[in-house]
Amino acid sequence: MSQLGTLYKLEIKKIIKRKMTWIAFAGVVLVMLFCCFEVLMNTYVLTDSQTGESVRYSAYERAMDRQERGEKFNGRLIDDDLLQEMQAAYAGEQIRESGTDNAMAASACVISEVPADKAEAEKIIQQRRQYEAIYNYVRGVVGNEDVHTVDAEAFYRARQQMITDYGQILCLTEGEQEYWRRHEAQTPYAYYWNMGTSMMLASSRTMQALTALMIGMVFSGVFADEHMRKTDQLVLCSRHGRGMLYLAKLLAAMTLAAAGTLLVGGITLLSFGVVYGYGESWNAPLQTYVESSPFALTMGEGIVILMALLFLAAVLHSALALVLSCLTRSGVASMSLVMVYTLGTLFVNVPERLRLLSQCLYLSPAKAVCASAFYDARLVGGAGHYLTFWQTGILLYPMLTLVLAMLGGLIYSRWQISGR
Repeated sequence: MSQLGTLYKLEIKKIIKRKMTWIAFAGVVLVMLFCCFEVLMNTYVLTDSQTGESVRYSAYERAMDRQERGEKFNGRLIDDDLLQEMQAAYAGEQIRESGTDNAMAASACVISEVPADKAEAEKIIQQRRQYEAIYNYVRGVVGNEDVHTVDAEAFYRARQQMITDYGQILCLTEGEQEYWRRHEAQTPYAYYWNMGTSMMLASSRTMQALTALMIGMVFSGVFADEHMRKTDQLVLCSRHGRGMLYLAKLLAAMTLAAAGTLLVGGITLLSFGVVYGYGESWNAPLQTYVESSPFALTMGEGIVILMALLFLAAVLHSALALVLSCLTRSGVASMSLVMVYTLGTLFVNVPERLRLLSQCLYLSPAKAVCASAFYDARLVGGAGHYLTFWQTGILLYPMLTLVLAMLGGLIYSRWQISGR
């Protein structure tokens, strides 16, 4: 065991001292920081339609203004009282669809009845702005036409219909539908302004893709470099031979991949907290961001789940990079294969009617570690016992990592025996 510890520390030092390690890590951190602080760089120009005066303000100021108004409704149930208040504030405003020859190009037009008196008009505009967050959220569920008349029962019925319609697209079985009827989110639920937590959830896909590419760049040469430098055969002269060194390299890669991913995730989480703050939104129902999600989770629980999957995916990808490094004996080739795998699973889609193939693809880290995965109501299991996508991932990723580790050990042993 002392020999393994010595080799493990040596392998970690070798990886850390490589320039590629720091370049890849710094690149990922910089991209995520840009995503977090981009709002501070954008500016807008607002022109008063009556006076023609232009006012310049930043996107951050606009976001903070919306947040200040939205947070006033934190914790309030989306019920008839809140909906009636919002509808009273927006009384006199209608939204209609402007038809065009191309149905896909239809756009919403707002027709407002605003008094000619400037003071009265300003009062009405400010009143509507106070309920803007609720208005936009409800409109996203029931549509432009019904937002002014919908009551709480119709609102939750429309949301449930969204879940049912998407369940039909996903080809859910009767057993899956029964599962969700027993585990559906409770209604009515409270509204929370959730800019910070929603941005964190939205960035999870970018984080997953970047960390996977980072792992491919850093670890693709762990075994390939030994072959290129012709130092791999020296292992056969050592007392413990192939097994001990392979295990040390594997553990070192997994440790650094997990640590690097946790650092990236922690920096991103902290940065969004600094820019937007989290406040009460950590305990907000997931439905305040993913309206048609069937999962009875809070925003904070959703973030924890995705971060756990991101961590396990990092360990899985490190094992994959080592196997490809063993198999190809080329750092460039293994890095290219990791990139093809990452981008392929990220952008390729399979129709939902091909249930098995589609679900296998959507259980991959590129599809599972993202906020949109909380729309996916497909389950794994049978005989009345089911696992959701994230429960399956938490069990599946360690199993795949173990399979890859064993496969890499077999390839490495045969490589050393066949030699040159």
